Amino acid sequence: MDAGNRFERVRAAIEQLGPADHVCTLYHERETEVAIAVSYIRAGLARGELCVCVVDDGGARIAAALASEGVDVAAEMGKGRLAIFEKPLAHGLQTQDMLEKIEQFATDSRVAGHAGFRIVGEMSWALNGTMRDLAEFEARLNLNRVWERHSCVGLCQFDIRKFTPETLREMIIVHPLVVIGDRICRNPYYVAPEQYLSPDWPRLEADWMMTNLERLQQSQDSLRASQERYRSLSHRLLEQQEQERAALARELHDQLGQSLIAVSLNLEVIKDELSPASSARVPESMRAIKDMIEQVRTLAFELRPSMLDEFGLVRALRLLVERHGKRSGISTSFTAAPTDVRAPREIETACFRIAQEALNNIASHARAHHVEVTLTGENNDLELMIGDDGVGFSVEQLRSSLGLVGMRERAELVGGRLDIESALGSGTTLRARFPLHFPERASHAE
Repeated sequence: MDAGNRFERVRAAIEQLGPADHVCTLYHERETEVAIAVSYIRAGLARGELCVCVVDDGGARIAAALASEGVDVAAEMGKGRLAIFEKPLAHGLQTQDMLEKIEQFATDSRVAGHAGFRIVGEMSWALNGTMRDLAEFEARLNLNRVWERHSCVGLCQFDIRKFTPETLREMIIVHPLVVIGDRICRNPYYVAPEQYLSPDWPRLEADWMMTNLERLQQSQDSLRASQERYRSLSHRLLEQQEQERAALARELHDQLGQSLIAVSLNLEVIKDELSPASSARVPESMRAIKDMIEQVRTLAFELRPSMLDEFGLVRALRLLVERHGKRSGISTSFTAAPTDVRAPREIETACFRIAQEALNNIASHARAHHVEVTLTGENNDLELMIGDDGVGFSVEQLRSSLGLVGMRERAELVGGRLDIESALGSGTTLRARFPLHFPERASHAE
């Protein structure tokens, strides 16, 4: 992900913070500190909140960055909606003094009629104190319910170059939320202030760790169970969908298709009995019916080709590739080794649907001249490979597209996996691999 996109995602995450949130972020570059602080302040100003920024020595940078984002810094300060304090103002302040100042800021904000209050602090101002003092300050903000009582939000920024690893560990423990990369994460290592400030905390820490480990394991077990239920439900839905597709395909082929053929035969029989003018229009009607029959067959094939169930995946894929070539005008090739390879019905269905989706995507977006499809069954695996010489795309940017997600889920639901290699200007290669148990293979020949 490039820096511009990452910054936008960080901005979007920071702007989601709301009243009663207490979050910390660790950084090692001044640009990161400024970007987060500016996004945080901009969101507060947009909501009509009082915004207070406490920095080490970067007040000018913060103000300049805000101005570059379209904020009239002088006007906002004049209205009393923005305050930027540098280290000299905080010099000599103890952490308990800062507790009182935050309470005062929050109270003044409410009296002044602001929509809320938020404070961002570059925490180097606290380096003159001890680690325990700073940790107690953060914990007491939670214990005193400052954020909840005043409906305000606090963001603490820690320069990892200035704070010791031990201090940073303690800071993570006393913050319910932590900025990780471009996301706001709920902190599983957070310790309730009543526990942390207790004189018995050192003795209780081991018990807390064990309890936390147990909760994490319970969460993982619950997530795993939910994933299994999701997979089971998705599998049943896909099976039901395939059954309905098959029924509809048979209906189209057997009923509508046969009815159109009957109409065609009737026209052939009665054309000599019609007037010359009417008889002259019979060929045109016959061509229209022929086109309709072909459309019905195409619809039935795309819904669920009977060939897939009757003759297997190789025959169905070969016909799919041939139809794709004729419809799109793209040169295609298909090979299978061995030619009689078979797999369980659910795997063959998944493989066919993935190929169908991939070929549709190639026809719509790839601007390819040639497509090569290969089906290989060896080493107890079935592999489908689809390669094209089209324009390619950024896999990272399209990773969450519905088409790719759908293909990947189809593969995973039957125990397989799907990998895509592509880059702008260099074509695309898709590989889907499925477990294959050769003793269960059928002896159908192609």
